[in-house]
Amino acid sequence: MTRLLRLAGFGAAGASGVLPNLAVMWLLVDHLHVHYLPAAVVATEVAICWNFVLVDLVVFRARRDRPWPARFARFVLLNNADLAVRLPLLAVLVAWWGANELLANLATLLVAFVLRFGITDRFIYRRPPVLVESGTTV
Repeated sequence: MTRLLRLAGFGAAGASGVLPNLAVMWLLVDHLHVHYLPAAVVATEVAICWNFVLVDLVVFRARRDRPWPARFARFVLLNNADLAVRLPLLAVLVAWWGANELLANLATLLVAFVLRFGITDRFIYRRPPVLVESGTTV
C-alpha cells in the first residue's frame, strides 16, 4: 500500500473515530455534567481503541511485524502524548476564545492528524527490513 493510500486510510479511520469521540464527550458534558477536559480524556480513550482496531486491521495490515499488544501499547502511548498537547490547546480555545467544546475538540483532532500519521507510519508500523543477497539487512 502506498504512503498516500495509507494516509487516506489513516484519515478515514481517524474520521470514523471522531463520531464516537464526540458522542462520548457530548454524553459526558451535556448529560452527565462532567467538565469538558476530563470528558475529552475519556472520549479520546474510546476513540483510540476504535481507531487502533481499524488502523491495525485495515490500514497497516501488511506491516504488522510486532505482536498486537506491542502495537497497541505504542499506539496508545502516541495518542496519549498527543492528548497531553491537545488538552491545553482545547482549554485555550474554550476558556480564552470562547469556542464551543465540541468544535474546539474537533479542531484539535484535525491539527494533530498529520503528525500522528507520520509517527504511526514510521515508528509503530515501520517497514520491515529488506534482506539483500549477502544476508544482511538494509
